[in-house]
Amino acid sequence: MIELCFDQSTQGALRCAQHCGGGGRKAFGVIFGRAEADGSGEDVESTTVIGYDDGKKPTKREIRQIQRDFQRKQEELAREAIPLGGNPGDVLALSLGLDMGDIREPLGESRRALQRQWYGQDGTGYQEQALRAAEEHWQQTQAAAERLRALGPGDAVRIWADQTPHSACGLLHAASLLKGTNAAVSVVTLPPWRARSDNAVETYLGWGEVAPELFGHFLSREEPLPPAVLGVLAGRWRELQEENAPLRAVINGSVRGVGEDFYDPLLRRHIPEGRTKIAHIIGEVLGREKPGIGDTWFLERIRWMLSAGELRMVEEDLEMFYRSTVERA
Repeated sequence: MIELCFDQSTQGALRCAQHCGGGGRKAFGVIFGRAEADGSGEDVESTTVIGYDDGKKPTKREIRQIQRDFQRKQEELAREAIPLGGNPGDVLALSLGLDMGDIREPLGESRRALQRQWYGQDGTGYQEQALRAAEEHWQQTQAAAERLRALGPGDAVRIWADQTPHSACGLLHAASLLKGTNAAVSVVTLPPWRARSDNAVETYLGWGEVAPELFGHFLSREEPLPPAVLGVLAGRWRELQEENAPLRAVINGSVRGVGEDFYDPLLRRHIPEGRTKIAHIIGEVLGREKPGIGDTWFLERIRWMLSAGELRMVEEDLEMFYRSTVERA
């Protein structure tokens, strides 16, 4: 059974989900972080996984409490786990970001160049490492696509799809690759919420937000994609390719081509008065609006707003553009 998804986070989660619970996946630590003074009188945000929004170092008591809460959560997940089984090598990702940019050749050189641009856009500090990662990512995606094309009768593919724009586009593109292979294709769609045993409700935007232990709980939503349906999905993908809009968004449950300024109102809503860091603007949009699109496009639109005079650069960080400070013009 091939497990297919459309981003690397979900790919990693699916590999864990194959053998989670019991003697399978176990967490081995929690990373704490805090803000540190850089000598200029301002606090610099360090890379953190867990911390406090006031920037203070957690006390020993707070650390112990977080560790206990974390361990309790892991134990609960282990008890709930339904392993998918299978081989990690059979978990494939077509992580192409097809909701953005030119899609006339989704596996061609133009898409490769676009991904290299995305990987290297943070600044000049990590260009070499970023480009190596981009090339590795590209080669893995190419191998996944070739493997899908080579499937035939007797093979099975299970697609994990959600309503984020990149996943919705990925499903249509995957249908164009699988159409005519005669493989048994099915899809598991992510619901917007899940009721827990303690009567709490968890909401989801994409599969990347789901704990690996819980993937097996959604197998009841698996449904076949017969050849006729694959043909319809592939046809819709051809239409989108012919349109080749700058962006694609999910509107009323369907993928639609939209203009490059489609998300600009979300950005403007979170640009405060006075000076602010680009990372703060984008973080506010992603955290509060939950648009289902990554930071890459928002960074490009902030660059456009700077060039158009809508924003003014106050202090540019050449090593990490996200740390640059801007203000309304």
